[in-house]
Amino acid sequence: MPDKKLKGGHMAIIENWYHQIPAFTDVFTEESFYMFVVCFVLATICVVFVLSRFITLKPVD
Repeated sequence: MPDKKLKGGHMAIIENWYHQIPAFTDVFTEESFYMFVVCFVLATICVVFVLSRFITLKPVD
């Protein structure tokens, strides 16, 4: 029986967190989602380009 009480306690915490996180449709509209994706992809490309200038890979002999 103590296992049920412990499991219920964990489920209460998970349910609490679940209800505090906004839904996808609460955060994004269709247009804002596409704008976010485009900005994220462009930022990723820029970061990779900048990092490629500073990081060089050398073969291990």
